[in-house]
Amino acid sequence: MTVAGADLTSLRSMTLIGLVLAVLAAWVGMAALHGEATWALETFAALCLAVGGSADLTLFPAVLIMWLLMSVAMMLPTALPTIDLYVQITRRMEEGRGRRIALFVLGYLVAWSIFGVIAAGLQIAVRPLMDGILTPALFAGGLIAMAGAYQLSPLKQACLDLCRNPMLFFMSRWTETLGGTLGLGLRHGVICIGCCWALMLLMFVGGAMNLVWMAVLGLVMLAEKILPFAKTWGRAGGVLMICAGTVTIAANLI
Repeated sequence: MTVAGADLTSLRSMTLIGLVLAVLAAWVGMAALHGEATWALETFAALCLAVGGSADLTLFPAVLIMWLLMSVAMMLPTALPTIDLYVQITRRMEEGRGRRIALFVLGYLVAWSIFGVIAAGLQIAVRPLMDGILTPALFAGGLIAMAGAYQLSPLKQACLDLCRNPMLFFMSRWTETLGGTLGLGLRHGVICIGCCWALMLLMFVGGAMNLVWMAVLGLVMLAEKILPFAKTWGRAGGVLMICAGTVTIAANLI
């Protein structure tokens, strides 16, 4: 193996180890929160209410932390092939490779962090509605049917194509500036959100602190990006979700 080849192998290994450690840390954080989540959220809300304020709004910081951890734990693994390809593409650069890789990953995580802020806001906003006509079953059924419909949409397929073939993404948007590299990671994160946002919101159905449901959805989104025939079974899954959501809604209305 040449010196350049050895350097590339070393950098790929270090990048992989760093990303795996970040994912493990997020899962450990979620597991640590899991047992104390209900007590912590209720205590935090009670303390904030004591000095005035809305119970739902006081929960936002804690809910946001959960969504940020979930984004890293569930979505960073799905980006590993793209990040590894970026490491390989930058092998001809003589300086600043590690910094560029870090900026690309940071951009990706910034995009998902913005999604986490929006998802946390939605979770807080939906809470009061559950006391009215929007029962948990109706909400779950509508969300499942919506996610299924999005699985069949052209936008989903376009974003999935770029996630499955990241070289197409790099060829059309390549840049070597540091600011551009951060933007490159951010744009890839946006494409990844375009591919996975509906499936990610199914965390509302299984529970935002349900670690098993997190693992299942994470594996589904990873499989969509790396396994053969993903488009075919993804569309089939979309049809099944539409049916399941419709049945859930109908059963709740009867």
